[in-house]
Amino acid sequence: MRRDKNGREAVPPSREEIAAFYERHADRVFKLCMSYLRNTEDAADAMQDTFLRWLEDPDKPTGSDHEKGWLALTAANLCRDRLRRMKRFPTTNLSKLLNIGENDRAFDSAELFEAVASLPEKYKTVIFLFYYEDMTTEQISEATGIKRSTVTSLLTRGRRLLRKIIDIGDDDDG
Repeated sequence: MRRDKNGREAVPPSREEIAAFYERHADRVFKLCMSYLRNTEDAADAMQDTFLRWLEDPDKPTGSDHEKGWLALTAANLCRDRLRRMKRFPTTNLSKLLNIGENDRAFDSAELFEAVASLPEKYKTVIFLFYYEDMTTEQISEATGIKRSTVTSLLTRGRRLLRKIIDIGDDDDG
């Protein structure tokens, strides 16, 4: 039997608890994985790996914000690991090669989501947690272990980059 960080027996969640947890978080984890990997199949694999890690962790976070932060960090780390592996061992993406679309899922704003996906990694997670998860800078700081002032700086710089990417306010039709 697994033990938690306090040495107590870890009680595995029931099927119903697992299903409810998955339903609460699947879309946001998938979107975060898509923002990193930009491929439906890879994002689905990373999402599955994230939930498997949650199942195996005897010290599962409790509370909505802690769950969101843990899932976001775990998913981001798994995506970065996958990207490193893909860089070391490149493969040809057949969907791109065959010109098959990968938009199986609808996003709130495809253009904005693509812009977030194109951000450097250090901005992507805090932007995602702030805008897609509606977390405050204090909640992000607590969930990620990043200083609140650093979270604020990353959000400011990330917003600036997003404006450049999607040309907000640069329209001359006006």
